[in-house]
Amino acid sequence: MKISSHDYTIRLSKKAKHLQLRFSARGLEVVLPERRKVSQEKIDQFLEEKKLWIIRVKKRMLDTPPAPALSLPTDITLHAIHKKWTVIYLSTLNSRTVQLSDSHHEIKLWGKTDDKKRCITALKTWLKKIAEQYLNEQLHELAKKNQFYFSGLTIRQTISRWGSCSPKKSISLCCNLLFLPPELVIHVLLHELCHTKYMHHKRSFWKLLEKHDPDMVMHKNQLREAGKKIPAWAGRIVDD
Repeated sequence: MKISSHDYTIRLSKKAKHLQLRFSARGLEVVLPERRKVSQEKIDQFLEEKKLWIIRVKKRMLDTPPAPALSLPTDITLHAIHKKWTVIYLSTLNSRTVQLSDSHHEIKLWGKTDDKKRCITALKTWLKKIAEQYLNEQLHELAKKNQFYFSGLTIRQTISRWGSCSPKKSISLCCNLLFLPPELVIHVLLHELCHTKYMHHKRSFWKLLEKHDPDMVMHKNQLREAGKKIPAWAGRIVDD
């Protein structure tokens, strides 16, 4: 399969420091750093290197049945931090937006709550804030404990993967990790930390990961199933 310019769209990003791939509602996106000039030759080479990943994700997306009509959650459980919230929606006439407050075990959304997209945007923003604090603490703790070094952390709402690591040792993590059990979160974080040593999935990489996560094989298998259980409103992971 040869990937032509008709098979993807280009998106410029101020935050991106290197070439990235994303799958969105528009299909395959090539994310380019806004401040760096990237030649078409470099893009073609990058797509060729990632061809197997693109084919694998496309197949999984095609094999996934159409999602039912999106419904708003009445409760949210974040297994990673052992917390559960009841979600309450209050429609008000004097607001065109949706606001959210988090108090103990209850989340309240008020305003234009008949607009599902706005409610979901508010919930995703809330989820990302929690993820930024928890995953940042977890990653620093694991790095220090296991003597890894990473240059930075970005929390995203991507649905293409749980995490990634750039050649400059910058790690990106998906906020949907909070829906996973703690042991699977640790497995993903260790996976990305191991990429700060090896930017590939060859034997040396898996050997290092297994050293830090003796149950690596079991966790890897569990992770494949875990992506299917992420709430629809948050967006299911389509690749591990």
